[in-house]
Amino acid sequence: MSGQIGDDKIEQVRDRTDIVELVSQYVDLKTSGRNRLGLCPFHAEKSPSFSVNAERQFYHCFGCGAGGDVFSFLMHSEGLSFPDAVRRLAGQAGIDLEERPLTPPERAQVEERERLYRINALAADYFHANLMEHPQAVIARDYMKKRGYGQKAAGEYRIGYALAGWGGLKGHLERHQVATADARLLGLLREGTSGRSDYDMFRSRLMFPILDLAGRVVAFGGRVLDDGKPKYINSPESPIYHKGGVLFGLYQARQAMRVSGDVLVVEGYFDQLALHRAGFAQSVATCGTALTTDHVQQLKRYAQRVVLVFDQDSAGKQATFKAMTTLQQEGVAAAAISLPSGDDPDSFLQRQGAEAFQACLEAARPVMELYMEETLKGAGYGVELKVRAVEQILEKIAALKSELEQDLYLKELAQRSGIEVARLQKKLTTMARQQERGRARIQGSAPSVPPPHPPGEPAAQPASGRAQRPSADTRSAVSRTERTLLRLLLQSSEVRTEFAERGGVSLIHHPDVAAVMGEILKQGTATGCDSESLLPGLTALQRDILVQARGCDPEEFAENLQQMATDCLRALEKQSLKRRSDQLWQELIPAAEERGDLESADRHRTELSRLQAQIKGRPG
Repeated sequence: MSGQIGDDKIEQVRDRTDIVELVSQYVDLKTSGRNRLGLCPFHAEKSPSFSVNAERQFYHCFGCGAGGDVFSFLMHSEGLSFPDAVRRLAGQAGIDLEERPLTPPERAQVEERERLYRINALAADYFHANLMEHPQAVIARDYMKKRGYGQKAAGEYRIGYALAGWGGLKGHLERHQVATADARLLGLLREGTSGRSDYDMFRSRLMFPILDLAGRVVAFGGRVLDDGKPKYINSPESPIYHKGGVLFGLYQARQAMRVSGDVLVVEGYFDQLALHRAGFAQSVATCGTALTTDHVQQLKRYAQRVVLVFDQDSAGKQATFKAMTTLQQEGVAAAAISLPSGDDPDSFLQRQGAEAFQACLEAARPVMELYMEETLKGAGYGVELKVRAVEQILEKIAALKSELEQDLYLKELAQRSGIEVARLQKKLTTMARQQERGRARIQGSAPSVPPPHPPGEPAAQPASGRAQRPSADTRSAVSRTERTLLRLLLQSSEVRTEFAERGGVSLIHHPDVAAVMGEILKQGTATGCDSESLLPGLTALQRDILVQARGCDPEEFAENLQQMATDCLRALEKQSLKRRSDQLWQELIPAAEERGDLESADRHRTELSRLQAQIKGRPG
């Protein structure tokens, strides 16, 4: 098993790896002054905007914003984790990493993840073999043929079939000595009741393995072959699967996305398969969830524009507009394809073919334009309803990051609504200021414990030399996760122990919540929590936060208390990593480069690469 790679070895690998030589394996580079230029491998472009600096051993694309060192380039190109990228480059450079032994908690986590990956791979092979060979699977093979898919598609996507019996997979896993608890955790088996043994979760279903960017099976989607309900059963979340961070088909679609510059996002597995078969390989599907920020951040690495191909019913339109908001927040261009009513990509392609779909793709409209059209149409002719519709549209326009886009949509809104551009601009300015104040209130609630800074560097301090806290009432900035965890801390000594061991108040973003939790931990983790004794030492706002948490019903979390605590801590750990990542990218790296301190800048980039790998691998 791999251990922890030392910082000195990471630096040695970086020093021995020439970024120009590495990038040249993927990009045709030409000399331009002190830099090398080429077409960006991470997005489609016709004019070179991808620059590699041999002196600083750093790359940057002026088109899509991608940038980093040799490790981040390999991670983005091959979908590797940071440690795996280091190991591959170390092997090429002939460097023995001499990885330090993992701590017991680190070892346990790595062993669990590797064990779960192995179990899912066993299950995928079992399901796939069933589809290819088992006599009972003839119904599934006929179903696939009816929809136009043969062995090629089944092999490329490792599609399989879960037999009708209750214990086929169970027996297969037992023969490979798989622990029942692990199979349950992955949702492959369900626990029997009334003395009955465990049984297969998936039965009589076509099985779609869901892969991560390394090509590992992290979950399954199971589809019935008839009109049975539910139509789909999906794996539950687990230590290796977070449905808000995985897209079906992304592993197969990455290169096509880079070439086309677009990604087509659909709702169903067969929609993705149909598009891929028809030549639109730049397509992915959500796994039974709305498009999330994590999804969009992954797609940004490969495509410049997201094209949504959702159903045209009310639910599909709502999903389209919700996705638009998420894409806006990440600054990604969003368009949508409108198929005929009742059609999805699969049925449309079967009836009208690839050329007709290509015409629809070329006619894709910006989602903001569609949102404007639908919102005004839904308002009818009533003045009050129309005013409210215009305000809703302005809220979306205010969230756009491009002033040029805002200006164009304001003019279109004026034309559609009959309201003067000047009045709309005035209202938009007011909304933008309100949104900015809201962001400032949230960002102003900095953590009471600052994020860690590199050894040897002084921690950043305010002008006064003292750590400052927001003076405004920031109760609205308390996240739901922090509020839930505070309630759990008051109820359980086990949760207090786990919280302390996993970082304590350093994970908490809201300063007053952190202060309250700090006082709770001072009482110790092995005894009950006397919340009444905490009140005199708290501020008015902190007392208010504590009283609200103390006033909740203890039975509310009784059944799943420990699982809820684990989920909260996972989410907070990931948020903490993201805050540190943002600080490095937006503040520390630019500041170091500006003052010419390239050594510190490189050290920050190494830390940033690590954090990005950790964030990518964490559920929650």
